[in-house]
Amino acid sequence: MLVALALTIWAIYCTYDGLGPFLIYAQRPLIAGSVAGLIVGHPLLGLLIGATLELAALGVYTYGGATIPDYQTGAIVGTALAAGAAGDVSAQAAIGIGVGLPAAILLSALDPVGKMVTTALVHRADGYAADGNARGLALIHWVSLVPWVAVRAIPTFLAALAASGGLVKDITASIPAGFVQGMTLAGSLLPAVGFALLLGMMELSRYWYLLLIGFVGYAYLKLPVLGIALVGVAVAMLFVTFKRDEPVLAVPEAEEAAEEKSAADPRLTKQDLRRAFRRYFWSSQISWNYERMQALGFAYSMEPVLRRLYPDKADYTAGLQRHMQFFNTSVLVGGPLILGSTVALEEAGTPKSAASTKVALMGPMAGIGDTVVFALYNSIIFTMGASWALQGNWLGPAFAAVMVLVPYALVRRWQFVFAYREGKRLAGHLAAGALARVAQGATVLGFVVLGGFIPSIVKVVTTLTYRQTTTVQGKPVTQSVAIQDRLDELLPFLLPVLVTAGVYLLTVKARLRPVWVIGIVVVAGVILGWLGWFAPAPAKS
Repeated sequence: MLVALALTIWAIYCTYDGLGPFLIYAQRPLIAGSVAGLIVGHPLLGLLIGATLELAALGVYTYGGATIPDYQTGAIVGTALAAGAAGDVSAQAAIGIGVGLPAAILLSALDPVGKMVTTALVHRADGYAADGNARGLALIHWVSLVPWVAVRAIPTFLAALAASGGLVKDITASIPAGFVQGMTLAGSLLPAVGFALLLGMMELSRYWYLLLIGFVGYAYLKLPVLGIALVGVAVAMLFVTFKRDEPVLAVPEAEEAAEEKSAADPRLTKQDLRRAFRRYFWSSQISWNYERMQALGFAYSMEPVLRRLYPDKADYTAGLQRHMQFFNTSVLVGGPLILGSTVALEEAGTPKSAASTKVALMGPMAGIGDTVVFALYNSIIFTMGASWALQGNWLGPAFAAVMVLVPYALVRRWQFVFAYREGKRLAGHLAAGALARVAQGATVLGFVVLGGFIPSIVKVVTTLTYRQTTTVQGKPVTQSVAIQDRLDELLPFLLPVLVTAGVYLLTVKARLRPVWVIGIVVVAGVILGWLGWFAPAPAKS
């Protein structure tokens, strides 16, 4: 019971961390599964399951609130159930993946339920905003977190209770060895899905040649993962230095007084600014809903500013209602910038300009922020972390957690301070140019790193052989020749490249949904592994 409660509390925190502070991005399966392994007393098992599901989930994020497989809960549930399974760690990990993947897909059906409940709650918040009731508004904002965590915490608790009995061990002991071998192969193939999804979101036709740099670095120069990343950084810096494309982010014309925040008579205190930023930092998306998305979180963040600027209740309530309108952008690169600009314009006495700036910036900043943070930066650091975790190294999740905690906190703080200090004009134009360069460099880095990650992480070799007859001293001699040896002579790591290319064609060209592609890869892996035709690595002699 205590383990079940601990896993449930961990599932609640994972959900909150992915909606609010992004301290260690515990919602990602690498972090969720690794800590779940510690809780159930099988740390290596948690590492293996979390890392495998992480690589399968690369590039899969809730862009615009889209519903995706619940990999977080899948990693926790898979680890909890696998801990009670029979067999060694590799067999348990295969079973955990076999449980975690279907669980992630099935539990995604509960995600819209939580979001629909928060949609109903936002209308209650409208009433509090119209009454100028700040406490009521805050209450609805935080209560909206409950349905988000409930649809993940309840299944986690039930699965953990089931794992505490001996039933799981009895069931798994009867699973055929061939199925376990097949699931092991499927787990090694699943990263190809994540890589293919990433390539589908990136400009492959423009930058395909950069993949070769990373591939050559790993396949021929034997560079480690970190070495490939460093090569990618160097190539990205050279690329941005010699080829700069700096699109300017357009913002609507507004009053001349609104172009820069007036510093002649500041009405906001440092405490007011800190309150606004802290509210956004710790709870920006906990009340996300289908109708207004991040609007309630933004209004909650602006409330201390509005209370100071508008002592008249009518103006105060108008400000709350103004910021309860639809709002959605990237909460890491974009949201704090828009919040700082909006605060500056409200203080300058130009609320119309504040509203128009929000509308103008939230779309472009969402595109830039989601690309830089989720599609590129997160994918690189979590791939590196997962690759170490698959080796049983705790440096993997620790590295990913630190690389989320420090940069995300500093970048958000800088955006808010910069935008408030400089006002709308500079925040819009200068930040857009800087972020455009960052996006371009991150894209280059992403391609180089992916070129090395694909052969290093997608593990598959063929065990098939063919007979070859040769003449030795005038006598025919028949030899068994391993097909894998011939493939290596042709091109090292050919099969991982072919698998990733095939999955890419399924996702991008055939336009199959990721869930279907994952199903195809798992079924193919189970069949081919069960038959013994393919394996994650050559058999030990």
